[in-house]
Amino acid sequence: MMLSRTANSLYWMGRYTERIGHIARYVSAQYLSSSDLPPSLDKKVVHQSLLFMAQATESFQDRGGKLTDQEVISFLTIDEQYAYSIKNYIGMLRENARGVRSSISTDVWEATNRFYHATQSFSPQEMAKKGPYDFCKHCIDNASIIKGVIDNTLLRNYAWSLIYTGTHLERVMQIAQILLAKLEDIRSTPGSQRNAAVNNYHWASLLRSAGGLDMSRNYYGTHPTRELVTDFFILNRKFPKSILYNLEKLRSHLRIISNGQPITSDSVEFKAGKLSSHIQYLTIEEIMEEEEDFIMTLKRELYEIGNALERQYFIF
Repeated sequence: MMLSRTANSLYWMGRYTERIGHIARYVSAQYLSSSDLPPSLDKKVVHQSLLFMAQATESFQDRGGKLTDQEVISFLTIDEQYAYSIKNYIGMLRENARGVRSSISTDVWEATNRFYHATQSFSPQEMAKKGPYDFCKHCIDNASIIKGVIDNTLLRNYAWSLIYTGTHLERVMQIAQILLAKLEDIRSTPGSQRNAAVNNYHWASLLRSAGGLDMSRNYYGTHPTRELVTDFFILNRKFPKSILYNLEKLRSHLRIISNGQPITSDSVEFKAGKLSSHIQYLTIEEIMEEEEDFIMTLKRELYEIGNALERQYFIF
């Protein structure tokens, strides 16, 4: 039987790897798309969106930061004084991997360790001079490499399912937060729905932020709209970052972790199954009727699943 501390570290390896990739992609996509910002939009919308998505608005304001490219991006990416910068998440990922070296392959540890050491070469001066693209690309690529090495070198066992439980739960949480960030962007730009250029910018940048722009065009064969993007990110079973896709994957890994234990109404397996089944039978019309409330409720239920998971398996 695996120790709770080891199980917890494997789970957080999955969560941190996924979180690093999502925040880095969002920063990169929003920063690059800001060069095509419609004239009616202020660039501070982009800065506020970055902070909102990373749930860092209050921390940034407490720091007394100014809404500029340099300050916002540096804060979210390489600021060692901000506990939840990408650079610090990479450190936390490495520490969790270090603690479970006997449960992972040498290849996974080496990929994680290389990622950490390569990240140390990025400085605030370099970020100010070059912008965030190189750093974010470095993070996106290395997060993908780590997930690829995990997929190709680990046994399909308890440890592998713990990592992927963290991966799929974190991915759903990040997609929900990205959707909320874009709804907040739209709210802060009145009339955007009536302005075709602004509307297209918002939904295309959202898809780009989650690496879904090309596949959305491929699947729907048309330009992005609010309804199509919402359907793509919530109900599409063929897109590996959709909420329904990841909830179903989460359930399959929880079944492995539970190892045949009875499913009770307060168990994490029950909560995840109930949420997945509920979303499975929703229509896009029903979701659109209460879009923001739906996503806020979803986030609360995801946090409940995370809390139930920790209580059930990781208390030590």
